[in-house]
Amino acid sequence: MRGLPVTDRLPALEGLRGLLALYVLLGHIASMADPSALAGKISTAPDWIRSLFAPFAYGHLAVAGFIVLSGFCLQLSLYVNGDGTVKSASKFFRRRAWRLLPAYYGCLVLSWLVCETVTKKFSGMPFDLYLPVTTENLLAHAALVHNLRPDWMYKINGVLWSIAIECQIYLVFPLLALVMQRAGRIVALLSACIVPVCVALMSPQWLKLYGWYVVLFALGMVGASMLYRPPVAQSPRARYGYLAGVLGAVGVWLSINQAALLPVRDLAGALVISGLSYAVCTNPESVLARILGWRPVAMLGAMSYSLYLMHHPIQQVGFLVLNGREMDAAGKLVVLLQWLPVVLLGSWVFYLLFERPVLSNRSESGQEQRNDFPLHLPLSVLELEVDPAQRA
Repeated sequence: MRGLPVTDRLPALEGLRGLLALYVLLGHIASMADPSALAGKISTAPDWIRSLFAPFAYGHLAVAGFIVLSGFCLQLSLYVNGDGTVKSASKFFRRRAWRLLPAYYGCLVLSWLVCETVTKKFSGMPFDLYLPVTTENLLAHAALVHNLRPDWMYKINGVLWSIAIECQIYLVFPLLALVMQRAGRIVALLSACIVPVCVALMSPQWLKLYGWYVVLFALGMVGASMLYRPPVAQSPRARYGYLAGVLGAVGVWLSINQAALLPVRDLAGALVISGLSYAVCTNPESVLARILGWRPVAMLGAMSYSLYLMHHPIQQVGFLVLNGREMDAAGKLVVLLQWLPVVLLGSWVFYLLFERPVLSNRSESGQEQRNDFPLHLPLSVLELEVDPAQRA
C-alpha cells in the first residue's frame, strides 16, 4: 500500500535545523574567543563578554536537537512510502550512506588538511582538542567509530563525533520503526532505553558514549507518529506541541540551574524540538512556522549539514589569517565576527560541491529529494482514515 503523496515541503523544519547549526557556530565563536571554560579555568574576560557568551555554552542541546529532528523527519518519510516501517533495510542504509558520507568524507579530508597547516600553529583550547592527528584516530574517523573512545572523539574536527553516533543509530532505526508499528509508541520508547542502560552498565565512561541519543531519536519518531496517527479521534492540535515545547524549555532551565546530568538536559531539549516540530507541521501557517520558514532562515537550513561540518575549520583559518591568537577576548570576538561571512560562504560552496550533487542525483532518479518533509500538512482525521490507494 502506498503512503501519502509528496506534495508540500515544510521550510519551517529546514529553518529549525538551520538555527541549530547557527547556534553551534556561534558557540564555537564564543569558545575560541574565551576558551577558559574548556580549559577548566576562571575566565578573565570582561563581564560583558562573559554575559554575551553565556547563552552559547550549551552546544550539546543543539546536537540533541539535530538527533530529534533526524528521527522525526525519517519517520515521517516512512509514512510516505507505506505503513511507517522500513521495507528494505539494505536500501535504507544505502540511501542514508549516499546522503551523508560524501560530505562527511569531504569534510574529514579538509579538516585533516586544516589540522596539519593551521591548527598546529596554535596552542591551548580549543585547538588542543583536535590534535594530534594520528593514523589510529584518522582511521577511526574513516570507519565512523571515533565516538567510541574519548581520546579519538574530538580529534581533527570537534563536531564529527555526532555524525558517527547518528550513523550508528541508523542501524537500529528499522527495528525501532517496526516495534512502533507493531507494539506502539510507548514500547518503542522503552525499547530505545535499552541502549543507554546497557551502555551505562558496561562502560564507566558512559556519559561520553551518549547512548541516550537513541532515546532522543526515538522521541522524534514518536512525535512524527503522533502527527500522522493522533492518539485520539481528532486532527493533530498544534497546542500539544507548544505545550511540550514549554515543558521542555522549563526542564532545560531547571537542569541548567540545578547542574543536572547531561542526559537530563538533553532529554528536556529534545522535548522542545520534538514539540516545536509537531506544532509547525500541524499548523504550517502559524507565526512561528512562518518565521522558521522565512526564506533566508530556510536557506540556512538547506545548507545546515555543510555549515555544521565545516564552520569550525574555516573559523580556524580566519583566526590565523587575521592574527586573532594574539588578541584579548574582545579582539578575538571582533576577528571571528569579521570572518563570519567567509564561514557562511565557505560552507555554502562546500554544500554546492558535496551535498547539492547528491540531492540532484536522487531527485533525477525519481526518489524524494531529502527524506525530510514528505507530507501535505496539517493532516485531518478524514485524511488519516482514507486508504492512500483510493486517492488516485
